[in-house]
Amino acid sequence: MQQVVPLLLEQGLDVVGVDNFVRYGVIERQRDYEFTQGDLTDGTFVDGLMKGVDGVIQGAALIYGVAGFHQYPADILSKDMVLHQNILWSMHKHQVEKIAYISSSMVYERCSIHPSSEEMVMESLIPSTDYGLSKLVGERLVRAFHRQYGIKYVIWRPFNIITPYETGEKIQGMSHVFADFIRNIVGLQKNPLPIIGTGDQVRCFTWIEDVAAAIADYSFDGRTDNEAFNLGNQEPITMKELALLIYGTAKEMSLLPPETDELSFETLEEYGDDVVTRVPDVAKAEQLLGWKAQVKVRESVRHCLERIKLQLDQGTNEVE
Repeated sequence: MQQVVPLLLEQGLDVVGVDNFVRYGVIERQRDYEFTQGDLTDGTFVDGLMKGVDGVIQGAALIYGVAGFHQYPADILSKDMVLHQNILWSMHKHQVEKIAYISSSMVYERCSIHPSSEEMVMESLIPSTDYGLSKLVGERLVRAFHRQYGIKYVIWRPFNIITPYETGEKIQGMSHVFADFIRNIVGLQKNPLPIIGTGDQVRCFTWIEDVAAAIADYSFDGRTDNEAFNLGNQEPITMKELALLIYGTAKEMSLLPPETDELSFETLEEYGDDVVTRVPDVAKAEQLLGWKAQVKVRESVRHCLERIKLQLDQGTNEVE
């Protein structure tokens, strides 16, 4: 939500932000909007927040990479569902009109048709991971509250967001693959590069600001009432291709020595439920809203590496 809030403020909206800082600890920064630190699994806390609110953008969740899905399945499924229903019940109590629910492309994890359109969720098998299931159930909850209590909703399904603000962690797969690759290729200069699975998994990486613009501009637009939208860059790339792109761009930017050996790979671990292919059909967002991802994956890589280069020049980039 870090990129969404400034866009909401530009529209003249009053914003109340909430975070419990459970993943990375308390982040201190200057904020020009009301902010509360707290736990949304506490129904009393949520109820106190909801008074006088006109609409909710619900992006709260325990978010990890593929290893985290498997290490914390109970936390993900139970806590995400508790906080989500707390928000919806409190919205009903205080007559809040609409919720924008940030779902995930993981609802398509067992979809066999690519590109995947919004309607295919209803025809797909139930997701294997508890994170994917939590998002699917989260979508059903907002639809159920709409049917019974009239709360309007929009469901956003982002596909593999790339952001310069996520950092890789010591355990491979706790963060998303892009952050892991940046850390291991540029920060630790690992070669061979450790990867999860074969590296032939296909994804479509989407720049954070493209996704943020859609959420900020259209969440409370009447055209999105009671609809679901894919948000993605239709540019399929394998994990190995992504790694090679990061590696080559880092060399071009002098973040790696020019004489560095050709990048090779070693598989650390494989997960039987890791998605082989995930590609979005984004025709609905383009046709109804005029939204289309503007930033290609090559540009996203360069944007992230430029931030790292700036941090290195300032002496503020550290890799453990």
